[in-house]
Amino acid sequence: MDALTFLRDRVALFAGVDEENLTALARASELLSFRPGQTILFKGATVDGLHVVVSGGAEVFVKASSKTMVRVAELGAGEVFGEMSIVEMGTAGATIKASAAGAEVLMIPQESFRHVLQQDEGFAVRVNMMIVSRRSAPVSIPA
Repeated sequence: MDALTFLRDRVALFAGVDEENLTALARASELLSFRPGQTILFKGATVDGLHVVVSGGAEVFVKASSKTMVRVAELGAGEVFGEMSIVEMGTAGATIKASAAGAEVLMIPQESFRHVLQQDEGFAVRVNMMIVSRRSAPVSIPA
């Protein structure tokens, strides 16, 4: 399946984005492959773009009070990460690693992602709602 079809048909975040903007995102994207357990994004790193899981999975890790890394979420095909850092012009708030199955991830450069945010108000609202939802989600970290 090509990037345009995947973004249009399998990524809920892009529902309703017009074909012209989706095509631009698909053309700008790069497919990256990660081995099982390989780090995709380090906490505190600059985020180069929006990451969309195509296959396999990605695990989200944060440091617990004991300074050990604890998995707090797992993302599957069609799910995204990196949006918060792009919108807020910050760095990654968690470490993301490929799951035991490895991961294929479409990386959409932040300039392309920001362009669509500016062009499509409905998309910008969905992205901001997702950020609010992720911030308010309870995170259970063992002490």
